[in-house]
Amino acid sequence: MERSDIYACFFFAVTCVVAWYPLRKSKISKHLPPSPKSDPLIGHMRTLMGVTDEPKAYREWSKELGSDIISITLPPGQILVIVNSVEAAHELLTKRSSIYSDRAQTPMITSEKLLGWGNNTGMIAYGERWRAQRRMTHEVLHKKASMKMWPVVTRQVRLSLQRLVDEPSNFSKEVRRMVGSTLLSVVYGYEVTTSHDKLVEVVETAVAGFSQAAMISNFYVNVIPWLQHVPEWFPGAEWKRKANKWRSQTEDMLNMPFEWTRSQMAAGNAPPSMLTSLLAKCTGEETAEEIDALRWATGTLFAVSTSTGGQSAATVLVFIIAMAMHPDIQAKAQAEIDSVLRGTRLPEISDRESMPYMECILKEVFRWKHTVPLGVPHVSTQDDTYKGYFIPSGTLV
Repeated sequence: MERSDIYACFFFAVTCVVAWYPLRKSKISKHLPPSPKSDPLIGHMRTLMGVTDEPKAYREWSKELGSDIISITLPPGQILVIVNSVEAAHELLTKRSSIYSDRAQTPMITSEKLLGWGNNTGMIAYGERWRAQRRMTHEVLHKKASMKMWPVVTRQVRLSLQRLVDEPSNFSKEVRRMVGSTLLSVVYGYEVTTSHDKLVEVVETAVAGFSQAAMISNFYVNVIPWLQHVPEWFPGAEWKRKANKWRSQTEDMLNMPFEWTRSQMAAGNAPPSMLTSLLAKCTGEETAEEIDALRWATGTLFAVSTSTGGQSAATVLVFIIAMAMHPDIQAKAQAEIDSVLRGTRLPEISDRESMPYMECILKEVFRWKHTVPLGVPHVSTQDDTYKGYFIPSGTLV
């Protein structure tokens, strides 16, 4: 393509956006929830670029505007509705969940041409597959089913304590290994035997790639989705080469432990696990998509909880920090533990009801420092109104 043709296409695209944006804005802006002052064309982009603490800024805007929901506009006309009250959240996300259960699709993360995490249970678009993966997860995580996995958890924790006695200064790495070992056992029935286990490293590598890709503002493809079709050899497409590498790592994360468990089942010596429970219900007539849903249902549980920034590992580390910062609380907790165990044994899950103070400490750890985002954006699937405000289809909530 000649340079003049490229310029012509560019200016045509810009002209279309310039012409279309005011039309869309005039169509819906007068009905939207109140919003801070915005700029022409770019909406609130400049305002958000100066924000360092988004939750705090949203609360302040909500107070200034006198509304428990506010709106923000980003180019090219993307509407965000921020919910700032329990009442609004319950009304929109619970009572009207059939409208607001869809998830935002970020090309760099969800596109099969890029990172390929689009079928992750936490990100998958609302629909039959979303329901199927949620159902699989619930089957093995509800209270009665999860109790069957406690012997595995207990064993891995005790092995970890033994290793910490030998290397107490390496507790951060050991916590991650303990979580990875526990989840591989629970989800796949796989036993980790070394500090540099191949499967643990595969998952940590894949999740590290995801963490980089999750920096939404770092990739223009999230604003201009058709860029995902740019070939990796194209000048300036280093980001595409990274995406292809990360996608390969994602495929390893999904396939390696999954196929290991299937091979163990075929040989008749697979330990009990979440995946063996789900595969045992298969008839052999499942479609490729149904098997892929199994891969993602199990892979999601493992991926989101392990690695450096994983939820489970981070929660344990936050607990350790809290006890170091508050020795008086630690002393009270130790006294309760000693009163139950009397220094003769290690705790069992059956001791939980006898340790209400420890239970409260753990709940406070979850409240004190959130280890995962609690506000993953939802997307409205149809036009709606709330307190007289218009929420158009496709709005991020």
